[in-house]
Amino acid sequence: MAEHSFAAFVNDNENLAVVRQAQQEGAHARKGNVREAARVYQRSVSPDVVLVDLDGEQNPMAHVGSLLGVCRPDTVVLATGSENNVALANELYRGGVFLYLPKPLDAGGLRRGLSESRAVQDETAERPTIEGTRVLVVVGSGMGTTTVTALLARVAEELGRYVLCMDLDAHFGALSLAFDTEPVRGFAQALERGDDQALDRLVARVSPRIGLVAHPFDRVSGAAVNYDALPGALQTLSTQAHLVLVRGVSPPLARLLRPYVSNYLVLFEPTPAGLSVGMRWLQVLEGSGASLVVNETRPLPTLVASDQIQAAFAGRDLDLRIPYMRTMARAMALGEPEEALPRRSREAMEKFLAPLLGTAAGARDEEADEG
Repeated sequence: MAEHSFAAFVNDNENLAVVRQAQQEGAHARKGNVREAARVYQRSVSPDVVLVDLDGEQNPMAHVGSLLGVCRPDTVVLATGSENNVALANELYRGGVFLYLPKPLDAGGLRRGLSESRAVQDETAERPTIEGTRVLVVVGSGMGTTTVTALLARVAEELGRYVLCMDLDAHFGALSLAFDTEPVRGFAQALERGDDQALDRLVARVSPRIGLVAHPFDRVSGAAVNYDALPGALQTLSTQAHLVLVRGVSPPLARLLRPYVSNYLVLFEPTPAGLSVGMRWLQVLEGSGASLVVNETRPLPTLVASDQIQAAFAGRDLDLRIPYMRTMARAMALGEPEEALPRRSREAMEKFLAPLLGTAAGARDEEADEG
């Protein structure tokens, strides 16, 4: 396990003494708070882990943001303070703080917090170098893009791949709800500033292998998001994953991303409206690689027959069929859509993803045979 550097900025002598008792050899603990830490690391390189005191600040979140803005992207920030408040802790976690430790500090609790933060650092350090990231854009507004994006991410995770999901729908994006994961705030602002370094801190962890970048689901601003910097942001974030899944794109956004996209997934439901959506998206994406997927997960009446679907798409075969799943509604409500997937559908998704992920279609069966 790698050695980790640690520093602490604590206001009062009593808790500073506890930090010095718990810290490792060579660590740096001093009197101060989050504001002082931000000043220090504006001029010097931040350690692997830093603990900051929030006491004495009327708006601690603003100073936490300033601190994160000057720290290295892989620095883990811990916070402490006199306020023992779940709402504050949740706000800090959403803002990028790894762990909040209410005062009075105790050496055992602090050691456990440091151990958890170092485990995160080690997991990141051991992550393999990712080359040849594939970007898959899921299109078909109203056709179940949220459900299908979540399903694809979970299946890719089970195949051992790192996945980054991006929900670009600034007003009605629901991917964070499907994952039961609150997005880190600041996506629109980072794009507006063209701040690629800030993007690393905007990735919310759905699981150790799935990250999520999205607008807050309670966003009510009518202001349009400036996506001019999105291609650069996509390239920056692509270094973190084998597969990047993007949903919530408009036709202009789909065209903007075209040079960076490995494949488009055109999703439609077996209804007249669904056929219309699918055909229009294929026209928008003409000349680009696009897979055709029928989504039957909702209990819809049979309104179009198979021959009508083939005729609508000029005889083109479907690349993937996602069947109706009786347990999908409950699984989505629990943030676990993959739990509704029957084995045959899961295998079909694995086969569909195999060329994108560089996996053998029968890898799971071979592993089972070996077991």
